[in-house]
Amino acid sequence: KAPSVILDNVHHILQAKTYAYSTKEVYFVILTDFEGFKLFDASLKPSHKFPGEGLIFDFKYTKYLENIDKLWLLSIEEVERGSLEKLLPRDVKSKRLRIPVDKAFLLDMTEWRTVLAKDIHKRNFPSPLAGEGQGEGGFDVRLLNEVVQRLLDRVIFIRIAEDRKIRNPHELKEIVDLWRHENKRKPILSHLNDLFREVNDDLNGDIFKPHACETIDVDSELLSDIIENLYFPECRYRFDVIGVELLGSIYERYLGSTIRVTPQRVKVEEKLEVRKAGGVYYTPKYIVDYIVKNTVGRLIEGKTPKQIEKIKILDPACGSGSFLLGAYQYLLNYHLEYFRKHPKEAQNLSFDFYHKAEPEDLALPLHIKASILKNNIFGVDLDAQAVEITMMSLYLKLLEGERSLLPRKQHILPSLTNNIKCGNSLIGYDILEPPTLSLRAEGEAISDGVKSHINPFDWNSKTAGFGEIMNPSPSPLNSPAFGTPSLVKRGTGGVNGGFDCVIGNPPYVNVENLEPTIRKILMTSYKTAIGRFDIYIAFMEKGLHLLRNSGLLSFIIPYPFLNQNYAELLRKDLVDSYKIKLIADLSNVKVFEEATVRNCIIVVENLKPKKNRIEIISPKTVNEATALSTLSPKLINQVELEKFPKHMFRLDISSEIFSIIQKIEKGSIRLGEICYVNWGARSGNVKKYVTSKPIDKYSKKMINARDIERYSLV
Repeated sequence: KAPSVILDNVHHILQAKTYAYSTKEVYFVILTDFEGFKLFDASLKPSHKFPGEGLIFDFKYTKYLENIDKLWLLSIEEVERGSLEKLLPRDVKSKRLRIPVDKAFLLDMTEWRTVLAKDIHKRNFPSPLAGEGQGEGGFDVRLLNEVVQRLLDRVIFIRIAEDRKIRNPHELKEIVDLWRHENKRKPILSHLNDLFREVNDDLNGDIFKPHACETIDVDSELLSDIIENLYFPECRYRFDVIGVELLGSIYERYLGSTIRVTPQRVKVEEKLEVRKAGGVYYTPKYIVDYIVKNTVGRLIEGKTPKQIEKIKILDPACGSGSFLLGAYQYLLNYHLEYFRKHPKEAQNLSFDFYHKAEPEDLALPLHIKASILKNNIFGVDLDAQAVEITMMSLYLKLLEGERSLLPRKQHILPSLTNNIKCGNSLIGYDILEPPTLSLRAEGEAISDGVKSHINPFDWNSKTAGFGEIMNPSPSPLNSPAFGTPSLVKRGTGGVNGGFDCVIGNPPYVNVENLEPTIRKILMTSYKTAIGRFDIYIAFMEKGLHLLRNSGLLSFIIPYPFLNQNYAELLRKDLVDSYKIKLIADLSNVKVFEEATVRNCIIVVENLKPKKNRIEIISPKTVNEATALSTLSPKLINQVELEKFPKHMFRLDISSEIFSIIQKIEKGSIRLGEICYVNWGARSGNVKKYVTSKPIDKYSKKMINARDIERYSLV
């Protein structure tokens, strides 16, 4: 600040703290006018009621020399030695207040969602409604979820656009002020609808198209409070600083819950499938970037923008859109660098690329960014809310970097209804309807209600699916890539149809946690879905079916895929029929902080393997994992994987050890060949099964457990 500024001004303190807090990765902020120097703990949630919270030290210039030892802690040398960690307060109160920006915003959004749901339900659903998606008492829960979601998405989108100077500042706040000035004569939603229509005329985009949220009855005071809490000083967030990727991580966890209506109450609770899966885990950016670099990066390397137009990138379980955002950002960066090197091509596309002063200030014009999004990015998700959030995130990424008001009534945002679709990636109508593929072969009929719940997706439909991309052809070139036919209708697997790139983090849900009908459908339809399989196995098989020749697939999946029995058939098909380009063994690091699962990354090309060599990387520390691209891979011949029992991918075994394993395998009888082997002791308190003393000739204690049948111990 200028020397004339009073540093103790609450506005200046909160301005500094909210700016730092919103970046997430910054834990300290300095506020100074040279006459004074304030250092704050910026990891604490800013509060307009207690602006001085987190003050570490505060000096006037007359005291600088007396406190040079403390100021020296901020020097480069001391920071490199870890001085900042020592400065961070460790008291109980500070730890309690230290809520990261993503968690804080998620808490706020959950609270707004809850109060809106209760109010809208009370005012608009006093009696049972007809239709599907009904909760207890017959209320239309699906519509309630959609209305609340769309209202929040619109308000947050406009608020972000304001801070990024894409819309006029304080548009929403001015509506609240106008409503209060008019003595609340008419509902505030009527004023908001005028703004929504204006935004639709100016920007287009799918979230501002006519929707039921415009006609509902909602408490104006409640809505105005939510809006005011998005503005300084009540608001703790700077939406020009919070990145789209961070918003995506917030929304990913947001999608793990839903509004539920019972005769007694309306509440937001964790979805059943999320609870069974152990939670929602957002893929870290370094994982997304690595997968994108090794798929999208390899596909577009050396290509012109005109050639890249034809490349189609898919996430079949897109969630909040993290992988699609990563792919889109990679494409934007590539185009930017390409046009820097080929300015004449930019001129041929009718835009003055060099209209800014410095090379680092150069940016792609909106219409080029929009065409890249429309041409290249595609996604599917079972959750309609996820589809909406993915669209919103991609729109915000498209507008990212724009720092001036956009021209009015230009319909700048492209429609994404043909790019991001809602449906069940794993189950199509072709699976449900023909008797050979349906449960009717077992004498069971699939009702319309079950079909609606499953929400089948027709990949080959030119309206509801991606028929133009799949482009089925009777040509022999389009035969399936797997060695033996699967019951699933594949995309094409040929040169003329299918996606060039399939990426993502598919759901990890064990078959035991699936509904019986869905479990039977998947086990009947996917040949690699065997035993106690996890649903990501079916996503892998489906993703491979959707690839065109030479297309690339890369997923981050659980590490047990490399050696567990349930993945045996999928591993065999990969080894026999595809080029495995890369395997990243992440078992030594924890990718998802709150999850127990260990992971790996696999990159597969839809070509016959021949003499293929696989790149193997195995980071040992978190630091190595966050810099995967810098690690030197070791190479193994793909044919070597055929030698391991059950096609296990034993990446850590040397040829000497492998020869010993072969001898053991050759001269041994498997326990499973002479008896049934069930899962072992899985109790969290295994100690109670351990013997108190060593048993007989054994020098170690033993786990003393037996199978428990219904009426006896076996």
